[in-house]
Parts: sequence; structure tokens; C-alpha cells
Amino acid sequence: MVLVLALVVVVLGIGVGYWLIVLTEGAYLGPRGVAFLYDWGAPSYDRVKDFDAVDDARALAVPLVRELRGTRRPLVLDVATGTGRLPLALLRNLEFEGSIVGLDFSLRMLEEASRKAARYQDRVLWLWKDGLDLPFDDETFDAVCCLEALEFVTDSTQAVKEMARVLRRGGTMLASNRIGIDAVLMPGKVFSKERLRTLLTDLSFDAVSVRPWQTYYDLVWATKEGILAPRDGGWTVAEVVRCPSCRRRTLSTRSASHACQNCGATYAVERGIVRLQVSIGGNSEAQAAHGRFPRAV
Repeated sequence: MVLVLALVVVVLGIGVGYWLIVLTEGAYLGPRGVAFLYDWGAPSYDRVKDFDAVDDARALAVPLVRELRGTRRPLVLDVATGTGRLPLALLRNLEFEGSIVGLDFSLRMLEEASRKAARYQDRVLWLWKDGLDLPFDDETFDAVCCLEALEFVTDSTQAVKEMARVLRRGGTMLASNRIGIDAVLMPGKVFSKERLRTLLTDLSFDAVSVRPWQTYYDLVWATKEGILAPRDGGWTVAEVVRCPSCRRRTLSTRSASHACQNCGATYAVERGIVRLQVSIGGNSEAQAAHGRFPRAV
């Protein structure tokens, strides 16, 4: 009897572990657990996923470029950019003349993205940062995207609110929403279609469209109320990114780091990635006075 119980416990343990690590990809292990798994799997991620560049061009890049048509040199934010799937699809599109900011909490995934997009380094900015407290002013981007990632965020509603906050009026939001058996296996982590529509409507999106995409995902397209006006300014770190520590857009550019002129926090730049998730030094009183310290997804 004891042997049978022990066997049952082992089988259950293996089943739970498989669910936690494989089926849900660490979604219930917290942000650091998710980041650890993606850091570990980054070198083989693209091979395992077997992304289809032609399909990405057709389903992602072409319709997004169409939405942005008429906007001169649009600025796009890709939250949880991973190995740069969406940025590369856009940058390979000859009609896209804009720039992209790719943000992710997995440093190793960003390193893969930076390596793959090296030829486009003058048009893309990689940021190591979580998605719950985006380091940008309100209404900064012409489009904001988030693919295959909302279910891994500790507070997906807050993440959507942040994406809406930094999106300009008349801008486009593109996100994926998990469906099917995968959604059933991730209780509490996935939006229902109705709930996501309601949230986006409450956030001043006047056009929400849910379209079939992959076996386990829908694509959600939404347009923020208003008219997308011509852009002012550029897209460099100093022009776009605000210091995560004090929340002021006072970062000065250096070759190996970016320093905040207000609070003194310094963020390293390595392998083409600005490491905003962790600051080096700085005035803690100034940081605390203007907002909370950086936190994890």
C-alpha cells in the first residue's frame, strides 16, 4: 500500500511539474521563474517554435504597415519582444520606414534578438525591462504590440493598461490572446474574448477586432480613439525612454551606459541592450520621491 501511494505521489509530481514547466511555460512560477526558463531556452527558442517568416509577414507585418500607412516614420513598441519576431517581420517589410523599441524581461532572449537584427541596429532599440511599468511618457508610440506573452504577466490587465497609456490617439494595438485547450490549461491567466473586448473599450479603443491566427491564439487588433497626428521628435533613448527610477525623461547617452541627469541612476548597455531593469547607483531619495523602484513583470 505504501509503495502504491509513493508511486501515485511520484506520478502526480511529474504531472504537475510537466504542467508547470512545459504546458504553461512557467506562467505560475512568477516573473523570475518565467525569465529563467526563457533565458535557458533562448538559444534554441526559434528552432523549437519554428516560426514561419512568410506567415509572419502576411499575418503581422503587412496588416500593421497598412494600419500605419500615412504616418511618417512610425514608432512601434513591441512588449515581450522575445527573440525579435515582430521587429524582424516589420523591418524586412520594404514599406515600413519607421523604428521599433523591443522590450523584454528575458535578457538572453533580447541578446538573440539583438544578434539577429544586427543589420537594422540603427532602427531598433532593445530594452531589458518588465511590462507592468513601461518607461515611456503617455502617448509615445504609433503602435504597441504584444504577442504570445500576456498569459505570462503577473497582472495582464495592468499590462494592457500600460500599453494603452503609451499608445498615441488613433494608434494601433496588436496583441495575441490564448484560446483552445491551452487557455483551459491556464486558469486565471487568459482573457476571455468578452473580457478583453470590455477592457479595451473601457480604455478608449473604438475599434476592436478579434481574428483567428494560430491554433492556440487569436490576434486582437484595436484602434485607440482619436486621429493619429504627425509625430514630433525622434526615437533615441534620450527622446523616448524615461528613467525607471525617478520617471523623468532625463537620460543622457553614453557609449557603455545611460545615466539619469535627475536622480543619477545609471543603466548599463551591453550587446546592444539597455539594461533598464537594474540601475547602478543613483540618488535613492530622488528615486523614491518620483515613483517606485523598478519591479518585475
